[in-house]
Amino acid sequence: MLTRPDKDALRAMLESQVQEKLQHDPDAVTIYAAQPEPERKPYTSKPTVQDKAFHKELEQMRVDAEAGVLHKLVPAPMDDGGPDLTLNDYPGLRHAGFPSNQ
Repeated sequence: MLTRPDKDALRAMLESQVQEKLQHDPDAVTIYAAQPEPERKPYTSKPTVQDKAFHKELEQMRVDAEAGVLHKLVPAPMDDGGPDLTLNDYPGLRHAGFPSNQ
């Protein structure tokens, strides 16, 4: 029956074989410098559609400001054709600033 050598015996055998090889041929082993690990770039998220629209509008505002264009805020017209909700529609509600008579 064959007996297998243990790890320490294998290490010693390989070490002696390497030393013997290096004595006969010193150029048998070439040592290379270690490669540096690449630098990791910080995480940057992709701009969303909202971000792109915001930057586009901001750039348009800068261009308009440089050109001297003034924009006036025009209030949206009220739609008188549809139903409106007011506090009068809810008789139980009272304005916060008015004291209750109850």
